Amino acid sequence: MSMKMSKLVLNVLSQADSFDAVLDWQRGGGKKSLLEAATLLRSGRRVLITGIGASKYASLPLEYYLCSQGIETVGIEAGELLHFRHPAYRDSIVLIVSRSGESVEITKLLALLKGRQTILGVTNESESALAKNADCSLLIGSLADEMVAVQTYTGTLLALYLLGAAVTQELDAAIETVGSLQPEFSRIVTENMNAVEDWDSFLHPIHPIYLLARGPSCASALEGALLLNEIAKVPAVGLPVASFRHGPAEVVDEAFRGILFAPQGPTQELTLSLGRDLIRFGGQISVIGSEAELAGAHPVRRVPAVADALAPLFEVVPIQVAALRMAQLRGIVPGSFRFTQQVTRDEGSFGGGSALPDT
Repeated sequence: MSMKMSKLVLNVLSQADSFDAVLDWQRGGGKKSLLEAATLLRSGRRVLITGIGASKYASLPLEYYLCSQGIETVGIEAGELLHFRHPAYRDSIVLIVSRSGESVEITKLLALLKGRQTILGVTNESESALAKNADCSLLIGSLADEMVAVQTYTGTLLALYLLGAAVTQELDAAIETVGSLQPEFSRIVTENMNAVEDWDSFLHPIHPIYLLARGPSCASALEGALLLNEIAKVPAVGLPVASFRHGPAEVVDEAFRGILFAPQGPTQELTLSLGRDLIRFGGQISVIGSEAELAGAHPVRRVPAVADALAPLFEVVPIQVAALRMAQLRGIVPGSFRFTQQVTRDEGSFGGGSALPDT
């Protein structure tokens, strides 16, 4: 692995340890809160999930899962909910997801909602405003990140997967499943970091990268674009596959770079079909998935064949590595920031250094 050991690189490599920490907490000291949160989610007429940045993206698989179980659930970005959309959801159980629990939109939402609606808080900081003000606080239990949400992102995915299982009263089985996958997750991290230079023939420092997915894997497309923006300072776009077909496909030419997320599932073939079209149009395509083959694409970066709701936990790892490699190729110190800090505390200005989208 030809990658300087920056703090961000170490955060990527330590994700297996963070996986263990989150799982141990959720089946141990955090289990009571997990079950309490699940009971509250079942008690409401509908569920509103909110967050911003990586935290919002990490909540997408839970939103999809609850909907698949017939539970009316909607996810809304915290800033949009705060300023525009809250009046339509005054009867909802509100699940707020925030790594820091302190970003400005989150603290303002707490002031707006506290005492009026049931608030469930999911955060990695036990002393945060979110943890202290939520009616039920769910601590993620992840190891901390230096700046970019890496192990806190996968930790949030894991904690919310277990929360979904608890809602449908399948927590013990989910804990067993996740535990059996820990060695595979560790292997995926190690193999991808050891093969970091395999991205060189695909990455291009000038042209935008499009990340395309369906279902819960939309989390991977959106988070992948964010990682490329934050770590490598390159333009990247995350979109659902169907949306890309309805117009944005016009951008495809020989310079096009597209990453498709194609986990095992009912829409895998639809995603691969798009890939075949993009290759036919001259684009360069990379696939992240299980049991997926695409003639003319770059070698598939394989992840385990798991349930749709768990696929994003594995899919994001190759993109973390791709963003690290792009930064290296561009001469950027991975994890360095020009305009932002870790927690956004001002909605209207970056001020003297300002803030990273909460994640």
